[in-house]
Amino acid sequence: MTIDQFSPPEMTSKPSGMVDHLNAEQWGKLSPLMMHHGHFAPGDIVSHRGDLLDHSLLLLDGLVARKVPRGQRARSTVVALQFPGEFVDLHAFPLKKLDHDVVSLTGTSVARIAHDDLHHLLNGDVELARKLWLMTLVDASIHRHWVMRNSAMRALARVANFLCEYDARMTAAYAGERDSLPFSLRQSDIADATGLTSVHVSRTLRDLREHGCCSVSGGQLAIHDRAGLHKMGMFDAAYLYMPQSGTAL
Repeated sequence: MTIDQFSPPEMTSKPSGMVDHLNAEQWGKLSPLMMHHGHFAPGDIVSHRGDLLDHSLLLLDGLVARKVPRGQRARSTVVALQFPGEFVDLHAFPLKKLDHDVVSLTGTSVARIAHDDLHHLLNGDVELARKLWLMTLVDASIHRHWVMRNSAMRALARVANFLCEYDARMTAAYAGERDSLPFSLRQSDIADATGLTSVHVSRTLRDLREHGCCSVSGGQLAIHDRAGLHKMGMFDAAYLYMPQSGTAL
C-alpha cells in the first residue's frame, strides 16, 4: 500500500511497549500528529532501502522485520524485529533513507507521523526529543545483542535467547506476561534472524520442546518453563531497557 491510502481514524489510548517511555503529557503532544493509520498484509514491503522517506510509522499491531538483502540472492538477513508500541523507522527522521528493507511479517497496523510535524514538535520540546532518541538507542542496543548472540552462542542457546527476547518484548507490547503467545514466524524467519539454517532451527526447537522449555505449534509459542528457557538462552533482559512504571530515564 502507499501512504496515500492511509485513513484517519482517531488515536484512542497510548499503546504499550517501548512507547511507554513517554509520559502522558508527551504522548498527548505526539498522538494528535499520528491521526493517519494504515494496514499491511504479511510479506508487504513497508519501505525499500534507499527510498526517500518523509514520515515514520509507529507499529500498533503485528510484527515488522528489518531485512538486508544478501547480494543477488533471494533470501535476506533479518537484522531486527519491531513489536507493537515501537517505531518502525524513526531512524528515517534524521537519515531520510534507510539501508535496509522494512517488511511486514504479519498483518500489521501502523500510525503515521510526518517528519515535518515531528520536526516542529521536537524543536520546542527537548525532553520529548530525548525520549525519542532513547528509543533509537534501544534499537541499537538490541542490534549489538543480536551481533553478540549470532556470533558467540551455539545454536541451541541462540534460538532459546531469541525466543526469550520475543517473549519479553511481547510481554511489554501487550502489558502482561502470558504462557501462550501468538507466533507467526516461520522457521525460515527464525533462521534468518539467528544466522542458522531452517533445518538447524527445526532441531533446536525440538530440543527446547524435549527439555520442557517451550514449544512452537499452530501459530503459538507456548512457554512451559520460562526460567529454564532463560537459563538455556543465557538471557538477561537488561539490554532491552524496558520502560518501568514510575521510573524516568
